[in-house]
Amino acid sequence: MKKPVLALMVSAIAFGGMLSTAQADTTTVTGGTVNFVGQVVDAACSVSADSVDQTVTLGQVRASKLTEAGMVANQKEDFTIKLEDCDTQTSQNAAVIFNGQQDANQPGSLANTAGAGSATNVALQLYGPDGQALNIGESSSTVTLNDGENVIPLSVD
Repeated sequence: MKKPVLALMVSAIAFGGMLSTAQADTTTVTGGTVNFVGQVVDAACSVSADSVDQTVTLGQVRASKLTEAGMVANQKEDFTIKLEDCDTQTSQNAAVIFNGQQDANQPGSLANTAGAGSATNVALQLYGPDGQALNIGESSSTVTLNDGENVIPLSVD
């Protein structure tokens, strides 16, 4: 009975020696950063990770299309905010509010803050899920939620 136990111990020691050899070849490289960002929310849904920090690319607009204050280019770009893990027991509707600098000449519109060399007297008009103009700092029209995933359609001009 002592022989099998001794053989098992020798095998375990030999295997441990192989593991330490494999670990000796490991190289650690430094110089990077990993940021972890998240929030705990008390809401009916959470915003999907691919809807956070979006960039909506607007095409070029000829200056001749915007000759008077309040004109729109009529080149709406659609975008969405995706919601996930929605629970209609918590809430049955959702709306969005956009915060940002309002344009001084076109209240409710988002000011162009691109800086030096950018177009002047130009602002962005956001549109809610109902297609109506959405003022900065005000709640959009609501969308009815379904359990699970939902998409809020929006646009900008």
